[in-house]
Amino acid sequence: MTSVKLELPVKIEKEGNLFVAICEPFNIASQGSSKEIALENIREALELFLSDEDVLEMYQDLISSYTVPEKEEHVSVKIDGWQKRKTVRSEAL
Repeated sequence: MTSVKLELPVKIEKEGNLFVAICEPFNIASQGSSKEIALENIREALELFLSDEDVLEMYQDLISSYTVPEKEEHVSVKIDGWQKRKTVRSEAL
């Protein structure tokens, strides 16, 4: 079986003395005493969740949408105020 690399969105929220990390696409959450520990814990939880063959089959389309080539360099970029626009087709073409 080949391995793939996924870039998954994770939100981190502070709740009391803990940081909670949430990966909404898979509805997986974890926590830690710092942001770094919460991220380590959510990574481990996601790896365990995605190691199940039934999960892989059930979520294959979703997993494919977050797969990135392992040899490529990439960066996360935040764009404020962006909304997906409808494609406008010109009848003149």
